[in-house]
Amino acid sequence: MDNVFSIGCWHWYSLWVLRRAHIQGHLVIADISGYTRFLTESELEHANGILADLLNSIVGAMQAPLAVSSIEGDAIFMYGEMADDMAGQTILESVELLYCAFASALENMVLNTACQCNACVNINSLGLKIVMHCGEYASTTVGTMTTLSGPDVIAVHRLLKNRVVEDTGIADYLLVTQACVDDLGVESIVKSWTPHTEEYEHIGRVDGYVSSLRDVFEFQQRQTEVKVLQSDAWAEARFQSTAPPAVVWDHIIDPRKRMKWLNAYGMDVLDPTDGRVAPGTEFHCAHGDNELVVFTILDMRPYEYVTVLMQFTDESTVKYTSYLIPSGRGTRILHCAEAPTTIAGEPAPDFSGSEYLVGYTEMIEGAFGTLTELANDVAETHASAGSG
Repeated sequence: MDNVFSIGCWHWYSLWVLRRAHIQGHLVIADISGYTRFLTESELEHANGILADLLNSIVGAMQAPLAVSSIEGDAIFMYGEMADDMAGQTILESVELLYCAFASALENMVLNTACQCNACVNINSLGLKIVMHCGEYASTTVGTMTTLSGPDVIAVHRLLKNRVVEDTGIADYLLVTQACVDDLGVESIVKSWTPHTEEYEHIGRVDGYVSSLRDVFEFQQRQTEVKVLQSDAWAEARFQSTAPPAVVWDHIIDPRKRMKWLNAYGMDVLDPTDGRVAPGTEFHCAHGDNELVVFTILDMRPYEYVTVLMQFTDESTVKYTSYLIPSGRGTRILHCAEAPTTIAGEPAPDFSGSEYLVGYTEMIEGAFGTLTELANDVAETHASAGSG
């Protein structure tokens, strides 16, 4: 009888507990600050509605492979087993975009509400702080819920109780631990951030770096968009990837991956801003027969689009925009290019004929076709690892 009971219990357990494994990954908590005071001084119905909208804005901006582990009151606990070779900049930007979505939602609420209740009047008192740590965690899936455990999970939660605001004066911030900096290889990016240290019982000293998320959002708001619109395109190409936008974007900005899909045997990167690929960055790609093609980034919005000026050895230039459009679980890539010009920006009729257009289209289809295949391989590998 005992054996029958044991077998029955194990069968029930196996139906609900699908997986438990030790994983090395990224742990992120986005916590709405000022909410306790906001809630206690506001009408509950409106306050809860505001919280739900703000939390939904963060979840809506979350990029795979980040996933929600749990909603913890006014905070969202996320985790992700990132691809081993994903650029650290890509991962940092995915976290910064969570704040941009929150700040945009908050701004729209302030502008579009006429309600004079305490909750609606005091929306602007809310902020967002994000802590990010890298380490090992155990993942347990019960039904549709995934819970995490381990010392590093405890550490990232303890990091929410800190002295960042008192020590730095930065209210809306991203705190990244040294473990994350080492894991992502973003030393050149965080060198301009504010160093910060916390000390916790049973955990010890935790070193990290702090940046202002408000500055990131305001920079995005000030940014002048430079795009080649589809209606103005001289050349157009479309591609469908099974990879999420984060993976496709990573292949666009990471010099190591650009070399592969551009079939270049060498690449120099000039003028990176604070260690990041950004507007003004140049990729000098060496091809055969002493051919050098220079790609200069004119504008970019992470995971959405990048506009590039491509200069060929014959001194003709082509400006194009690559748009990333979420499509199911994958990404649709739309490439729109203007007609070629000279370096001075003058029309170049010798390079705008149908023969040149065919050659350009074949080149783009070859390069972005390879990019799509590489991104698909990464997504497939990650999916296989996640289901194992």
